Amino acid sequence: MFVAVITVTLLLFCQLHSSWAYVYVDLNGVNSWQVMNANASLHIPASVPGQVHLDLLKAKIIGDPYYRFNDEYQAWIAMDNWTYHRTFDFSQSSKKIWLVCNGLDTVANVTVNGEFFGHTNNQHRKYYFDITEIVKSTGNEITVFFESAATYSIRQANNYPYTVPGGGGYFKANRNFIRKCQSDFGWDWGPAFVPAGIWKDIGVVGFSEAFINYAVPQIFPDTEGGFRVTVNVYLQTAGPEVSGTVTVNLAGATAQEGFLSRDTGELLVTVDLGTYQKGKVDLWWPNGYGNASLYNMTVTVKSSKDEYHTKMQRVGFRKLELVQDPLPDGEDGLSFYIRVNDVPIFAKGSNWIPADAFTARVTYDVLYTQLKAATISHQNIVRVWGGGIYQVSDFYDICDELGIMVWQEFMFSDALYPRDKAFLETVAAEIQDEVRRLAHHPSVAVWSGNNENQGSAQRNTMYLIDYSVLYDDTIHATLVQFDRSRPYWPSSPSNGALVDDPDKGLYIQRWGDSGDPSYGDVHRYDYNDLCTDVTKFPRPRFASEYGFQSYPSLETLEAVSKPEDWDNSSPLMLHRQHHPNGNPELAHQMARFFHLPDNPNNETKFGDFVYLTQAVQAICIQAESEHYRRIKHEKHAYTMGAMYWQLNDIWQAQSWSSVEYGGRWKLLHYSVRRFFAPLLVSAFQEKESISVYVSSDLMRPVKGELKVDVWTWTGQISHSFTASVNFDSLGAGQVWNDTVAKVTQDKKLSEIFLALTVTETGQHSPSASNIFFPTGFTDVTLKRANISVSGVSSVSEKETKFTLKSDVVAPFVYLRTDVVGYFSDNGFLLFPGQLQEMMFTGWKSFSLGDFQKSLKIRSVADTYKM
Repeated sequence: MFVAVITVTLLLFCQLHSSWAYVYVDLNGVNSWQVMNANASLHIPASVPGQVHLDLLKAKIIGDPYYRFNDEYQAWIAMDNWTYHRTFDFSQSSKKIWLVCNGLDTVANVTVNGEFFGHTNNQHRKYYFDITEIVKSTGNEITVFFESAATYSIRQANNYPYTVPGGGGYFKANRNFIRKCQSDFGWDWGPAFVPAGIWKDIGVVGFSEAFINYAVPQIFPDTEGGFRVTVNVYLQTAGPEVSGTVTVNLAGATAQEGFLSRDTGELLVTVDLGTYQKGKVDLWWPNGYGNASLYNMTVTVKSSKDEYHTKMQRVGFRKLELVQDPLPDGEDGLSFYIRVNDVPIFAKGSNWIPADAFTARVTYDVLYTQLKAATISHQNIVRVWGGGIYQVSDFYDICDELGIMVWQEFMFSDALYPRDKAFLETVAAEIQDEVRRLAHHPSVAVWSGNNENQGSAQRNTMYLIDYSVLYDDTIHATLVQFDRSRPYWPSSPSNGALVDDPDKGLYIQRWGDSGDPSYGDVHRYDYNDLCTDVTKFPRPRFASEYGFQSYPSLETLEAVSKPEDWDNSSPLMLHRQHHPNGNPELAHQMARFFHLPDNPNNETKFGDFVYLTQAVQAICIQAESEHYRRIKHEKHAYTMGAMYWQLNDIWQAQSWSSVEYGGRWKLLHYSVRRFFAPLLVSAFQEKESISVYVSSDLMRPVKGELKVDVWTWTGQISHSFTASVNFDSLGAGQVWNDTVAKVTQDKKLSEIFLALTVTETGQHSPSASNIFFPTGFTDVTLKRANISVSGVSSVSEKETKFTLKSDVVAPFVYLRTDVVGYFSDNGFLLFPGQLQEMMFTGWKSFSLGDFQKSLKIRSVADTYKM
């Protein structure tokens, strides 16, 4: 594992060489703290970073918060106050000694040796407290008192002069009045625990001259194809008259700048690395377009008294633009797409929510497996949704490595917010901290103001003023002070800006319908219409949210439920479903494609239901995603982005995710791998015609032949059609169209399906393939498939291969195993007599016996009573 920001503390050298006077004492640790509630009836060991719920769980005072109804039973934890305390030693002689709190969640009072040093009210901020005068060499007592975030938010709202919409929703609180992860109060996909704790690193720093707080590279392309680079280095100095040099080394270039402080606190030193000529550095590319090349940037501060401090970060060189140009033929609106290194990128991706309700237990491996799942499925962008947290540094390091662009929202969502002086000041400090922490990551492609707040603000003049003061005058104005190397988008969805001139201090939004498909991005959900009806799909410039729910697998649900809960209408499944009318919507859409399961065995029936919800979700999102990819060059569309909702889950429940909590892939994620493939062939029916399109993200021409095989459900090819395929790089368009009557000939639509293949000239196997079902399965006559498994063998300690074979046509073949990992494909159609070579990859090592013993196979006909 590589950590992108390395603080060189060199504790040993502090003892041996007095010139190395920077020292850091780490106050993190497992059970190194104690935590108690308000009346001290609970007093237990605590781990930092951590959260109170996790300490209570470890002490066996509470059960698994995710188990059954425990989210409701454990609400008392959020309403109590909690105090952390521990002792520490600090034996080094330093001119300044500061307590560094990288993340306190959220409303806290900090004392050291009985003396109050500061108050915090923002989970997203980094806090420094000067404790120089109070620290002893041994036996220092630090106390962090956390007030209930729910209680605090209610008090803030009650004291405000007018009502600001955006309450708790799932927890009695006013989440918009506290700078805390907004989904901590519950969302339509997640629980409401409202946790508290020291959720990030905490420590004590001693220094006598200066140390590096942030290093922010500003990398701008020049007109000759090279890059102009400056690095803004933010130092913390111990007092006036501190002098020295800052040296930056990056990609073979070194530059140095002197400094002299005027006071204690932060000092900006800008180091100019000059111009990197074209070809001197390898470019950073999004996934699917080239290598995500990274370079180490080393920043060293050396004071005139020979005190050193060094940071190392990885950076990438890329030219990134958010293009908004007039459209051909005077069409209304503007284009909207990301261009990287002069290549238009069709943004294929998904939305990211917090990976756990308790962030302290989100490990590097958890983040890596989820993000790696995105790149395996050909995604090149994730949107860090604005109702969660700014992700930990590991997240962005992984995105840098994997070539995943990040649409980074500021943490405001589905609410309006106050604009009093104190609130705006803490927001400005939050933006300052987070922008400077994240700006060196090449993966961060777009800053965005919020999620879904713009439309609500325009309904009322007072709220519109509140909105503009917060986002335009505070967030945007703060952002451009620290980073101008990437674009800003005011909200998602939004129409963008009429004027964006930071030099003049002007930012004027293009007000109006934030769902206007002619500008910017749109969000779209439809739970009532047939989800494959292309006439209901919008034709936007960029689809940044769309989705449909499903259940997680039974293996995932088993950990938090009992067999008595396994019913779509059970109290637990209704409690777990936070989306209004969500469970009936699942059954309603399912009935349009499949017979509802009615097996007399309740466990089998629910397993069938879970399976079919995943099949329906895959069908729905595939249809809409293919639609967006087809129309990227069509008039009244020019769609250049499809980001479905959502990639990951926060717990085990019904949701829109494609990857379950714990890392298992739903059938949707396998479908994502197919419909986001670099070369896509897809079909759709509109009225009495069927069309086939080819969509390419390949940076080369595509020439070859389309073949459309019309199969019967009895397992024979009835007849075929062919057409030539000829596209330039990054092309898309229709390659074949015919009437339903000619396609079906003497058969009914319910008796056939289409197998599509594109074989490029000179190739012997297809470069792209797809299956098109012109009807649902309620009118299709299916035989129950006998699917055999053979040749099961280990490829490595994490990989197993095997072969499948079916005696009849088997749609939506569903493979399950207790081992957590992913199959080479799932939810696919198996032709009769076909040998389907399969691979399973575990996220961790597993035994072949465990895999074989737990492997289960379903197809659609298995859900029927026969």
